Amino acid sequence: MRIAVHITHEVVKKIGGIGAVINGWCSSAPYKKIYGRTLLYGPVFGNPVETIKEISKTCHIECGRAWLEEKRQKKIDEIKRKYNIELIYGKKPVQNEGRGGEVDFLLLCVQNMHLHEVAKFKYSFWERFGISSDLYESDWDYEQYLRIAIPFVELIKEIYGEENEFHIFAHEYMGLPSALSVKMSGEKWRTVFVAHEISTVRFIVESHPGHDISFYNILKREKGKRSLEEVFGSQRQNPRNELVKRADELDTILCVSDLVREEFAFLKGKEMEKAKIGYNGLSFKGITFDEKIGSRKKVNDFLKQLLGFEPDVLFTHVARFVVSKGLWRDLTLLYYLDRLFYERGLKGACILLSTLIATGRNPEDVLRIEREYKWPLNHKKGWPDLVGGEAEMWDYIQTFNQNSKSIKAIFINQFGFSREACGNAVPEGTDFVDLRIASDCEFGLSIYEPFGISHIEVLPYGGISVISSSCGVSFLLKKVFKEDFKPYFIIDFIKEGEGMTNEELLSLTRDKRDEMERRCIEKSYLEIFNLLPVTDEKRKTYLQRAKEYVNSLHWNNVFPMLSNK
Repeated sequence: MRIAVHITHEVVKKIGGIGAVINGWCSSAPYKKIYGRTLLYGPVFGNPVETIKEISKTCHIECGRAWLEEKRQKKIDEIKRKYNIELIYGKKPVQNEGRGGEVDFLLLCVQNMHLHEVAKFKYSFWERFGISSDLYESDWDYEQYLRIAIPFVELIKEIYGEENEFHIFAHEYMGLPSALSVKMSGEKWRTVFVAHEISTVRFIVESHPGHDISFYNILKREKGKRSLEEVFGSQRQNPRNELVKRADELDTILCVSDLVREEFAFLKGKEMEKAKIGYNGLSFKGITFDEKIGSRKKVNDFLKQLLGFEPDVLFTHVARFVVSKGLWRDLTLLYYLDRLFYERGLKGACILLSTLIATGRNPEDVLRIEREYKWPLNHKKGWPDLVGGEAEMWDYIQTFNQNSKSIKAIFINQFGFSREACGNAVPEGTDFVDLRIASDCEFGLSIYEPFGISHIEVLPYGGISVISSSCGVSFLLKKVFKEDFKPYFIIDFIKEGEGMTNEELLSLTRDKRDEMERRCIEKSYLEIFNLLPVTDEKRKTYLQRAKEYVNSLHWNNVFPMLSNK
């Protein structure tokens, strides 16, 4: 039997893109034909007792002898004693639009692992791959993923038996120590680094004031000449950089877009033949136009309660609350669109659904702040409302709402979209999918976006996507859609820096970059306006036309592209 093992930080809960990809793969028909079983493997975060409580909400935790033969359980117990680790294992459901199944999961509690075993492994790791783990002893993020690698091969062999064929998928830097341990062991298992991003590139793009404009122009200019570290200096202080640089020790590097493959080549200073492209996909359900109108009514009822009007056009941006999403660019574009809406007598609303708190606020707190000051129309600094950078984002949105005439923005700093998650203003029976179906336009003007699944989730439902040239998904969209129907617009911020020298790009200030972004948006906003579905007739046409293309974006059709890599 062929068994897939995914090493990831999203074993228990889907937090972001990696969890969405694993769900998409595991629920697709081609994947199920290839793999007889699947294991999700990762560390326990924090208190094991609390972890078990959280897992029990959605997963079935197995006692050892219910999952394993007795002789295998004895071997597992020996491994636990050898390393002084605890295991939580069982089965969890994987679902995407009603399709799915069940996968195994195995979590390791490694906080109290025997230090002599850790030291032995670190020495072998350095000897084989040249990574000096002593530099990162205070970095628990690095340490925990290194520690789960130590018993990895032994556990897999004992749980499933050596007679099976194993494919090991290292999702991001987190999975690399375990995949590299396979190479150290001499096992002939197939190993794949799934490059959802290049961590070093994310760090540089996010931290440099020139963001994508600076970085990608330098990448284009230095391609095949100098490596990333020759341009930006040694990144050895970053353990993620050191791990990702060793990804070429594995059998395949699966990049989620052309952009990521270019980033990896820049990191290594050369093109890598084993670096392949495997685009991400979408999960969606087929809908009728009446169903679309029904979802729009739910969301518009919510907006009317807060804003006092039903918008002609609904903009959305669903994203993690991180600098890479370029949220300020949304507001810059909305300022320009607001003028056109006012001139044409149109009303618009923009919902930003994003939060620093991955678990979201609890329903009791939501109801209280909704009652006290009409959250999410209004906000206050401090828990359970605005925390960290959310407060600054709210300041920007307040300024926009005070100055705009026809478009108003709502900041929902919450995870999910339902009455339970977002308060009584949301109609009964409304869920997150309704928001995707109702949206006319999803923003994705990111400064760093290796792919961007969420940016295109509105396409199957007749919406459009407005994204930046820094989004890897743009390469897939260009291949799927033809000239006669392109329900997306790409703002090419990178092109604004083409005429600048490396020195100018490296010294680009925030003010200068803001000016370049505004110039770029000013060139594009009229075309974006003309693309918007501002009438039901246009929405109906977009929904019908989308059905001709969107199956090419579904996991069932994307996965075969990567299963043969």
